[in-house]
Amino acid sequence: MSSEWQESFGDRLIGVIRLNRPIYEAIKRDPRATTQALLIVIFLGLATGIALTTTSFVVDTTGMDAETAALVNEVTQAFTFQTNGQKVMALVSSVITSLIGWYITSWLLTFVGNRMSRQLGDRTTSEQMRRLVGWGYAPQLASFLAPIPVVGPLLAFVGGIWAFVTGVMAVRTAFNVSIGRAIAIEILAFLVYLVAIFIVVLVVALLVMAFA
Repeated sequence: MSSEWQESFGDRLIGVIRLNRPIYEAIKRDPRATTQALLIVIFLGLATGIALTTTSFVVDTTGMDAETAALVNEVTQAFTFQTNGQKVMALVSSVITSLIGWYITSWLLTFVGNRMSRQLGDRTTSEQMRRLVGWGYAPQLASFLAPIPVVGPLLAFVGGIWAFVTGVMAVRTAFNVSIGRAIAIEILAFLVYLVAIFIVVLVVALLVMAFA
């Protein structure tokens, strides 16, 4: 396979994890990489769902007052999936959440990055950003190993940490900027995301209070 357009999924996966810049650039230019990124996001959602359905959440409520203990138990129960139907719903919800998060994250990074790199770097489209963000999630596929006792959670944690590094490389490639500016773009996009969530929660709270 002599062309960058013919690189296999496995080659790209290894290249992304190794922070191989040409691989990231090839992903940005290759329209077919969007479908590959979509598959990674779906797999990540399934991995998260499997981790949720196979992990036991136990919280010691000793010393808590009755009301707090009841609230904690309700939250714990919400993340306990016993029946097959509950497990399927958890998997589906995890995949949908991953897809929504992928789109929102990609759009915010595109919005912030194009403005921060207007004079210093390249502009990128939302689709190109989705490709790079999706591939940047690749190390988090280690979440599939989370159910393995002791080693699994550690590998999943390391994968999550490394996904931040690959995410920075994805942003750096998207806008052709320095590592520092790429990190700044990620941080600013995250802050915009938090502000948006705060506004939505505030509006919902005000509406509930108004009609209460």
